Amino acid sequence: MDESSAHYNQLERFASRLDWNLLRTYIVIVQEQSITAAADRLCLQQPTISAALKRLESTLERKLIERRPGRFELTHAGQTLYDEAMSIYRTVSRLNEFVSESQADTLGHIRIMTISHVVSDYLDEVLSRFFRDHPKVTVSCEVSTTATILSELEKCTITLGVCDGVVPESLESRFLLREQYALYCGPGHALYGREGLKLEDLRGEAYVAFTSDVLGGEHMGAVTAIRALASIGQHVRGSACHVEEVTRMIINGVGIGVLPLHLAEPHVERSLLWQLPPYHDLPESDIQLLFNPLSRFNDAEQALVDSLKQR
Repeated sequence: MDESSAHYNQLERFASRLDWNLLRTYIVIVQEQSITAAADRLCLQQPTISAALKRLESTLERKLIERRPGRFELTHAGQTLYDEAMSIYRTVSRLNEFVSESQADTLGHIRIMTISHVVSDYLDEVLSRFFRDHPKVTVSCEVSTTATILSELEKCTITLGVCDGVVPESLESRFLLREQYALYCGPGHALYGREGLKLEDLRGEAYVAFTSDVLGGEHMGAVTAIRALASIGQHVRGSACHVEEVTRMIINGVGIGVLPLHLAEPHVERSLLWQLPPYHDLPESDIQLLFNPLSRFNDAEQALVDSLKQR
């Protein structure tokens, strides 16, 4: 047996004894930066996740993660494995779609995830033109949080994402609009109708937050920074990922909260909301249209992405 044949047989044996489910478990461990959090996400017991990591390290004969109290760090081998495992996951997660489309003469389905209530003439024009030119393409749209949208984009399970927050360098983006935000309370609140308030007057007030608006969170933006700097919103009494539900809670006295200026104005005019400080230099957030260039796009997705690149 020559050297190349021996090497091939070695690779074949390795592939046959590798449990591919371990790679998915490993991806979740790295993304969650915690064995416990990974177990919660996968609905498994913590010892099961720990054992899976040990099995994977034993199979590869490499230490993948350095874990000590207060420290979670990938080794060089661990980072390399994560990058390659994500590449495998992206392909496997789309296999059924590609097979189905090949059997159905490939018409293509597009999946879009967006934060709630984004108003963009540009996006409307792009989608209107695209679906007029491609009448047999199907689409599904889901409203979710920025963190979930970015996670799904990185895993290549959706076509497009529309959100704010810190955009990973691995994703391509198109600027859609810039939103301004202000703090508000409802008509039953003790601060309603009071003028000349200062930020310190808001400290200790119950707060209504967007689900992704987490102090110190991964996608902390200008809105959350205002909370942190002013030391307000420590007591989160209500939360939702839809702007309509956050607005409802603020109006009904659950707490004070931040809303996009243009969406709050109609409620202000109807005396259902009262603006609170800061009154100037309001926090802003850029809404981006995102896609992952590493995705294996179907024909419909590729056509849509191509149209975005051309515009």
